[in-house]
Amino acid sequence: MKLTFKSILALLFVILLSGCVHQPSVGHDGVLSALQKYDPQLKREHFVSSAVDLNDDECQDAVVLMNRKSRYCGKRGCVMLVLLCQEGELAPIAKTTHVNPVVSTSRNKTLGLKNIDVVVYPEGESPHQVSLHYNGKSYPMSALFGYKIEKRTLERVLFK
Repeated sequence: MKLTFKSILALLFVILLSGCVHQPSVGHDGVLSALQKYDPQLKREHFVSSAVDLNDDECQDAVVLMNRKSRYCGKRGCVMLVLLCQEGELAPIAKTTHVNPVVSTSRNKTLGLKNIDVVVYPEGESPHQVSLHYNGKSYPMSALFGYKIEKRTLERVLFK
């Protein structure tokens, strides 16, 4: 089969266009915009966010940790939200309570998504780190349900 210059050029153009999938904005303003669909009162100073590819699909997801300026914190920690890149938009897949920094991703995955390691302050116990595993739909509702970490497999620190 002989390929002409035009057919090679056309093939390269098709390959180039197939890689141009809309990526959601995972900067602070993009995350704020996605979150305000669910809580219009949220402001930029209410959270920190980090872009991370949780499922290695080359589309940036976001992990969001609320802070004490928001109404999403209690005496044992704050709410963490996980927003997954789905069809070019950030869609919330998890709301986890009782989360404290340090928040990091693990090299380990459960059901296709990276485990997220956080610090918890259980009542009557010393603070310790737990690993939050994806169950196919979400991460645990409370970090207190996480698996106590015996051996760390740190990939990247998201929040200190």
